[in-house]
Amino acid sequence: MDGILPISAFSRATLISANTLRAYHESGLLEPAVVDPRTGYRGYRAAQFGDAAVIRDLRALDVPLAAIREVLAARDPAVTRRVLAEHQERMRAHQARIENALRVTAELLAEPAAVTPAAVTERELPPVTAYAVTGSVREEGFGRFLEQAYLALETEMNGTDPDGPYGALFPSEYLDEPAPVTAYIPAVGGPARLPGGRFAVAEFTGPYPEMSAGYRALGAWLAGTSHTIAGPVRERYLIGPGDGVPETGYRTEICWPLQLLEEEC
Repeated sequence: MDGILPISAFSRATLISANTLRAYHESGLLEPAVVDPRTGYRGYRAAQFGDAAVIRDLRALDVPLAAIREVLAARDPAVTRRVLAEHQERMRAHQARIENALRVTAELLAEPAAVTPAAVTERELPPVTAYAVTGSVREEGFGRFLEQAYLALETEMNGTDPDGPYGALFPSEYLDEPAPVTAYIPAVGGPARLPGGRFAVAEFTGPYPEMSAGYRALGAWLAGTSHTIAGPVRERYLIGPGDGVPETGYRTEICWPLQLLEEEC
């Protein structure tokens, strides 16, 4: 075939393995110039070296395939700069998570008692009237969503005094994809109503990114009972941003609504 390189030669010229080239073809990222209908052999043109080089360089930076596809489709420096800036922010967030994990690991190695589960109590919580707003949010966006939601709710309340600590509701099952999160501010006469009932409650002290320890304590407690989670879990921010304390002094109540296992449908 005139001007066509077989996949083996194209692979050697671009320093991309044949298996990876096949995967790029299947994903629509880098399609061969021709595919033999009889044998299925793939052939590429020399003009595709440029796209292959862009893909190889961006994958070396861990840029997602979808973002690379956007760069190749646009062929616009402004789009490339935006995609790389977004990837840089993702990498910075990933680095921050790694640094936090290393710090927590070092603390636990220095003080193993820190992994002792928080105390869990059963408590009857009354219904709550509140101002509330719900959004679909990924875990990494919880903080920003709650901050913006509380500002909007404070404006909606128009000077009405809160009737308790600010809080939020999360799905009973953890989700990797965007999940419904409800921010609320308790207030007499609020248009929303949070049901009361029997709750398992753990009070966690410390920064929000480390709150998983409180959830583990509740899970361990629940495993030793005949109960399950009856609905959205509730976080009540007793002390937090704006209270003039460092993050290590934040206090959060994590509340799981309970029902007996035999009551499940």
